[in-house]
Amino acid sequence: MKLSRFSKIKLVKPDVYAVFNTLMMKVLFLSDEEKTALENLDFSPDDKKTYLECGIIVDDDQKDDLALGSVMREFEAMEKEIAVLYLILSSGCNLACRYCFIENSMYNNKCELNMSLDVVDAAVNKYCDYVKAKKIDKPLILFYGGEPLLNWAAIERTMSIVKSKGVYMEYSIVTNATLLDEDKVKFLAEHEVEIGISIDGPKDLNDKNRIYRNSSSSVYDKVTEKIQLLKKYNAKFGLSITVSQDLLDHKAEFFEWIKQYGVKDIFYNLYHFTDKAEWEDYYKQACQFLFESHEILSGLGIHDGRLQRKLDSFFDGSFKFADCASIGANQLTIKPNGDMCVCQGYHKSDQYVIGNIRDVDLEKLQDTDEFSFWVSRAPLKNPKCLDCEALFICGGGCAMQAEALFGNRAELDIPFCQHSKSALEWLLLRSYELALEDKN
Repeated sequence: MKLSRFSKIKLVKPDVYAVFNTLMMKVLFLSDEEKTALENLDFSPDDKKTYLECGIIVDDDQKDDLALGSVMREFEAMEKEIAVLYLILSSGCNLACRYCFIENSMYNNKCELNMSLDVVDAAVNKYCDYVKAKKIDKPLILFYGGEPLLNWAAIERTMSIVKSKGVYMEYSIVTNATLLDEDKVKFLAEHEVEIGISIDGPKDLNDKNRIYRNSSSSVYDKVTEKIQLLKKYNAKFGLSITVSQDLLDHKAEFFEWIKQYGVKDIFYNLYHFTDKAEWEDYYKQACQFLFESHEILSGLGIHDGRLQRKLDSFFDGSFKFADCASIGANQLTIKPNGDMCVCQGYHKSDQYVIGNIRDVDLEKLQDTDEFSFWVSRAPLKNPKCLDCEALFICGGGCAMQAEALFGNRAELDIPFCQHSKSALEWLLLRSYELALEDKN
């Protein structure tokens, strides 16, 4: 009998320790005395039964190997199946946001194109055939950019092709909303498109960073006007909010604004960094902001999708294999010229192209080195991650940020590691507090 190599003991608060197996996340809370007894394998038969059920102790190393193999097989059953198709409808944008990672980074080839309809035809027809052949559950086409509304004809063409193919498809779009009008909103609402609207808080905060490329008009005023249209037609939308340093410096003002803005779904975006010297203090502040935001807003029915990912994993006991669909090669990105890559973040880069959609059989992509690389980005596939306390809820970080900060996209995205570990500490404390409430 021994402690599992996947067992972790974390101090939650004075004289309270969380004990858990990182493959199972069935958390037990022990006193200092109980923790010492566990470490010495000195416990009662009842405690032994509980520890075995929670994976805290094992008979031998083979039990750990079997447990890891079981979780690994679950992941491998999903890898390399394209569940998400990103269509980069335009690599241009009518805004010039000051913090835009793509525009300000080494990944920007300065090429601005709209996707031609022949590329749309090839991509959507092939993806529909792939979905049918592979029996993909809940396939998603995501309209992305740049600003995808610069190429409205491509959206209409996509919907028309999918309908003609008789395939079930879900749709999503990430947009700055400034180009929406009544007809477009009605169309998106009728097709049940999930709409992510980029806005970063009250007018002074938003307009400090989100600005027009060729105008001094207020982006905030225009987006707010469009949101009223979305509400009028009961469109499915939420806010995509970048956690800028300006927002962190004025978070009280932001919280008052979001309480009054009349939305229930938000998704926070953390900065991507290219300068290694900049990220540490920001990520400490941003992580604490996410936890504070949850405490303030969840009681009002306003939910943040970013933190919700980890909440769902932790409290539902669902191992988080990937934090985005790139990890595991579960997505494919089509650039405006038809070239393909896995991660949408590389859509303005000439690197990591795996052929052109006009010429490639999608089912053969699983044999490419590029798909294999994205499978290797999964924490379960990385020996450095297997010993991490946050393995269960992490899902892996961003290859682009790892490459920018540490010179190689195969490296760990250490800022995201910090985010996952901070989230785990917060979740353990919340879990303990909830357990106390239940007990009382």
